Amino acid sequence: MFRQQPASTNTRNAENSANSKVALVAEGGGQRGIFTAGVLDTWLDAGHDPFDILIGTSAGSQNLTSFVARQKGYAKRLIRGLTRNKRFFQMGRGLMGKHIVDLDWYFDKTQEANRLLDLETAKSNVADREILFTATNSRDRKAYFLNPMKSQNNWVELIKASSALPLLYKQGVPLHTEIEPKPAANTDFYLDGGLAAPLPVTEAYNRGATKIVVIRTVDQGFQAQSPWLQKLSAVMCATGTCPKTIDYLLQHEHAYQKELAFIENPPEGVEVIQIFAPNKLQSKLLGSTDAQLRHDYNLGKKAGIAFLEAENTLQAQCGNEAENGAIDSEMSPQKATRSDNILLAKSVEEAKGKQAKAKRPLFTLPFPARFKQNINTQKEDKRMSA
Repeated sequence: MFRQQPASTNTRNAENSANSKVALVAEGGGQRGIFTAGVLDTWLDAGHDPFDILIGTSAGSQNLTSFVARQKGYAKRLIRGLTRNKRFFQMGRGLMGKHIVDLDWYFDKTQEANRLLDLETAKSNVADREILFTATNSRDRKAYFLNPMKSQNNWVELIKASSALPLLYKQGVPLHTEIEPKPAANTDFYLDGGLAAPLPVTEAYNRGATKIVVIRTVDQGFQAQSPWLQKLSAVMCATGTCPKTIDYLLQHEHAYQKELAFIENPPEGVEVIQIFAPNKLQSKLLGSTDAQLRHDYNLGKKAGIAFLEAENTLQAQCGNEAENGAIDSEMSPQKATRSDNILLAKSVEEAKGKQAKAKRPLFTLPFPARFKQNINTQKEDKRMSA
């Protein structure tokens, strides 16, 4: 399933526009990240990697690493294998003051010969690009975007920090950073990036992206707004101090809402493309069965294939438009179908009609479809095609 947000009336700094880029954002979600793994494995098969900026949160950081390392199936193998091992996740350990989620064991296992990441290939593939992993500093609770190509910390340690769920992995992962001068040693603890930057689309835009592809690991209608959490926090935080669990959940919710607002109303000339599963994901944050994980991986593969077909359809349409001149608003419906007769593209006019009726301008189809936006020529020249 695919959703495209067209441009709004906001303006972008002219200097940034001149350096527009294509970004890929991979959402976290624990074991639900296996959907993302399916999408990216399909793209590896097709040699599809046009991205200038890659930003991953939590499980998304590991997925992006295996993607740039060109290790198809790596993330799927670890999610289906290591994350289902009893050593990785045990609620009872929390009662003994230990990690409920043992990231130390998990990442130690990735150092074994049959699970090693090809970091040399990864580094060579992002040498002239930006790859960033989100993490939340436990001291100031702000989002930080860690670049493994520039960090003095180990690449795998950055993935670990991005994935360190609060309370489940105690105080977080210690990283040596140069955030600000401090009288003591500048080593801070970092927690899961999903707390402060669960869906870092705005960061991609701030770094110059005008086309942002977002792989989501939630249902299409997910809004990160929980009435029970609001009511609970109103009662428990009335004294001015919130329990840490409630505080973390509220921070995540507020950050998520901010990013959804950006996606819903992107700046002028900015295209945000979201990739959802064509059906509801069966896997959970933790505790999924192998059958559920296999199901969601296959959904990811379907979504990845459908996205590529939509991209190819768009490129073909753009080529025809270039030959025939300007876009005709009265053009006849352009259709592309799969062998199973699922409609991939409809007429531009029909799409505009749907936009006018919906609060959110979006296109929702069983599989990805792309529509060329009618943006002025000057903006079009500044946008980068995938």
